[in-house]
Amino acid sequence: MKRQPVRENRLQFNKLGRRYGSHWALDDATGELRAGEVVSLRGDNGSGKSTLLLTLAGILKPHRGTIHRAPGSRIHLVAHHPMAYVQLSVHENLRHAAALASVEKHGIAGAMDFWQITNLADKPLSTLSRGQLQRFLLARAMLTRENILLLDEPFTGLDERGAALLAHFMRDAAVAGAAILFSEHDTGRARNLAHRSIRMQGGCLA
Repeated sequence: MKRQPVRENRLQFNKLGRRYGSHWALDDATGELRAGEVVSLRGDNGSGKSTLLLTLAGILKPHRGTIHRAPGSRIHLVAHHPMAYVQLSVHENLRHAAALASVEKHGIAGAMDFWQITNLADKPLSTLSRGQLQRFLLARAMLTRENILLLDEPFTGLDERGAALLAHFMRDAAVAGAAILFSEHDTGRARNLAHRSIRMQGGCLA
């Protein structure tokens, strides 16, 4: 029997606001992420999903509101932009991520094996297909072992096998105590994976 994680708050955000010019992409967004929980983020294009994830990750600075992380909580974001060294190879990028996370080298091989990208080890990121790049980004997320995962449309570009691996990874990470927030357009997939769902509309959480 799998150990049930303690559902403590990992991240709380209150009345977050973020604007681009005069347009508020986030407007008084309030919520929380708990350990061991998978939360789906729904909403139409332009509703503020990516802005919320980037703001929670610290990539964007909110113009108002607060974000509180529990002590020891660490965030990893998988976004549309790779935020990696695209001229370097898959293995070189993972080796850099492992060094930053103080992960032993054998962890790189394990992540590459799980995501089935060992054959891509020497390829520069700039030469990868969209699906291959997504597998690399998810391998990096696995490697860093952060306990808050923010995933912006993580199934984009993945084939059926890749999607199955991602679902497995998300479930295992939650059982291990991670808090996961992922944006997803597929209602059925979101329902199957998530413990609960939140919806964005016009920059607000409905």
